[in-house]
Amino acid sequence: MLKALRRLFAGQESSLERARALQNAGELRQALAACREALDRGAPASEAHFQLGVLHAGLAEHQSAVEHLEKAIALVPQNADAVCMLGAVMSNLRRFDEAMALFERALAMRANFAEAHFNLGLAKFERADFAGAARTFARCVALNRGEPWDEARRADLGREPSPPFQPKDMGVNPVKLRHDCEQLEYLLGMGRLPPAYREVLEDYRALLRETAAVPIDELVAFDPARHPLVARTYKRPVLIAAAPPPPGPLINPALEVAAIQERYLGAQPNIIAVDDLLTPQALAAVRRFCLESTIWNNIKPGYLGAYFFDGFCSELLLRLAWELRESFPRMMRGLPLQMMWGYKCDQTLPGLAVHADEAAVNVNFWITDDEANLDKEHGGLLVYPQDAPRDWGFTKFNKDLGTILRFLESVGAEPVRVPYRRNRAVIFDSDLFHATDQTRFREGYVNRRVNITLLYGLRSM
Repeated sequence: MLKALRRLFAGQESSLERARALQNAGELRQALAACREALDRGAPASEAHFQLGVLHAGLAEHQSAVEHLEKAIALVPQNADAVCMLGAVMSNLRRFDEAMALFERALAMRANFAEAHFNLGLAKFERADFAGAARTFARCVALNRGEPWDEARRADLGREPSPPFQPKDMGVNPVKLRHDCEQLEYLLGMGRLPPAYREVLEDYRALLRETAAVPIDELVAFDPARHPLVARTYKRPVLIAAAPPPPGPLINPALEVAAIQERYLGAQPNIIAVDDLLTPQALAAVRRFCLESTIWNNIKPGYLGAYFFDGFCSELLLRLAWELRESFPRMMRGLPLQMMWGYKCDQTLPGLAVHADEAAVNVNFWITDDEANLDKEHGGLLVYPQDAPRDWGFTKFNKDLGTILRFLESVGAEPVRVPYRRNRAVIFDSDLFHATDQTRFREGYVNRRVNITLLYGLRSM
C-alpha cells in the first residue's frame, strides 16, 4: 500500500513538473495535456487548476482560463497569483474595471507583488490615467531596484543600497561596463551628478580593465570589497531623468495618417516605415530620458535593454503610447498596450537576432541622430515576409534561432531592409520574423543606436 501511494504521488509530481517544463519551452498544448493528467492522478486541485488557467490564457482561450482560475481561487481564496492571473485575463478581454479590482485584491493579500503592480499600471493606462499608471509602474520598479535616488541619496555613496540583489543580477561584462562608464562621464559633463562621482567613474573604469577579455555573451562576478563604488551603484536608479511630456501633441500632426493607414492595410504582409513620427519636442524629451536615466540593466550579447517593468516607463512614454494608438486607429484597432522597452546598442556589435514577438502589432522607432550612423543603407531593421507558425510557442519563435533560420530557409524568405533614420518608425505585424540589421555607428555615448519598441495586443487579436 505504501509503495502504491509513493508511485501515485510520484506520478502526480512528475506530471506537474513535465507540464511546467513544457510551458517553459513554449509547448503549451502538450503542457495542457500533462497538467490534465496530473489533475486526473490526484495532484493538488488548486495548483493544477491554476496552471491550467495560465496555459489557457497563454493560448488566448479566455473562457477556459477564467473557469480554471475561478476554481483555483474557490479552493484557495488567498491565492494572490491566481487572482492576479485572473485580472490579466480580464485585461485581455478588455474588462479593465474588473481587472483593476482583481489586481487591487491581489495587492491587498501581498503588498509587494511586483507583477500585480505592473498589471494594475496597464489597466490604469487603458483608463487614460497616465499619472496614476506611472506611479503604479514606479512602485513595481522600486520593488526590483529600490526607490529612485534623490540628491541627498546620490551624495551618500557610503550607504549600502536596498533592496539587495541576487548574485546573478550583479554579473558584469564589457558591454555593460563600457556603457556605464560612458553614461557616468556624460552625466558628469552635463552636471547631472555631483563631482564625487568622478571616483565612481574611476572604479567602473578599473573594473572594465579587469574584465576586458570577458566574452560579450558571458557575465562574471566581481569583488565588491575591491570595487565598493561599483557595488553600491550598479544597476541602481541613481538618476531618472526629469523629462515630462512637452505641451501639445507628441505624434507629428503633419503626418498623412489616412495615406499611411491605407498603405499599411494594403501591404502584404502588413509593414510600413513612417518618417518623422514624433514632434521635435517629443523626440528631444524621449532622447533625454534615454540618455540620462540609469535604467539600462538587462545585458544582452552586444546591447543593453531597459524594460517597461524595470524602469523604462514615465508619463511621457505612456502618453506617447496612447497617442500613437489614437493616431492610427485602423492600424492599431484599439489594441491594449502589452509591453514597451528600449534597446541601446554598442557601436559595432550585433543587435537582436531573428525572432518574432508575442503581440499583434509592433512599433519600433529610432531616436539617435542620423550623423551617428556611418552606413546610411543599413543599421535599421530586417523584416521577413513570413509569419511565425501559429503552432509555435513563444520560446521557439522568439529564442530558438537555429529552428527559426532553418524554417526561413525552407520557405525561401528574404527580408525587407528598412535603413536606419532618426525618428523613423517601422510598424508591422508582430508575427513577422525580424532582426537588427548590421550596424556601424560612431564611437561616443550619444552616438549609441537607441530603438524603442511598443507591443500592442496579443497574437490571437
